[in-house]
Amino acid sequence: MAFNETTTISHTPEQVFSGLTSRDFHVYASDAFRADLDEFSVMPSEPAASDTVSLNIQRTVNGEDFAHKLPSAVQRFAKGRVAVEQIEAWSAAADDGARDANATIKVPMAKATATAKIKLYPTEDGSGTVVETEGSVKSTIPLVGSKIAQLAEPQVGKLLNGLTKKLDAWLKEH
Repeated sequence: MAFNETTTISHTPEQVFSGLTSRDFHVYASDAFRADLDEFSVMPSEPAASDTVSLNIQRTVNGEDFAHKLPSAVQRFAKGRVAVEQIEAWSAAADDGARDANATIKVPMAKATATAKIKLYPTEDGSGTVVETEGSVKSTIPLVGSKIAQLAEPQVGKLLNGLTKKLDAWLKEH
């Protein structure tokens, strides 16, 4: 099973990408999801449209907030603060502002890794941006890893879709 989410937001691809590479946005989103933004870096630090861009985002979340959604055999691992490591590699912008990214999200506590492809492209009428995210999750915990991945995939898709909606709200304020 994989995840696949599509959202349309009312900002140009350039504005969407600028938000996605903004530390201020990631602080805002982390606060909204009750997470701590521990590390954030973007290379190059002020990307131009012609640049490929790398993002490194490290967050921690309270394990008790989601432990009840995990199989009982692994709930004990979700105590205290849980690290979430996210790396994104973005393409240079196309003429219309469209960009693609390969994203990897790791949760070492669950020995889980999500891989995703993110696409930003303008709507047909140019009034906004379509954000497509698709990917999958794998966990290497013996005996329960496949169950963790099965439960995590829709949650990761919803989380990434939720981030897109938070971005739309944040861009309206900035």
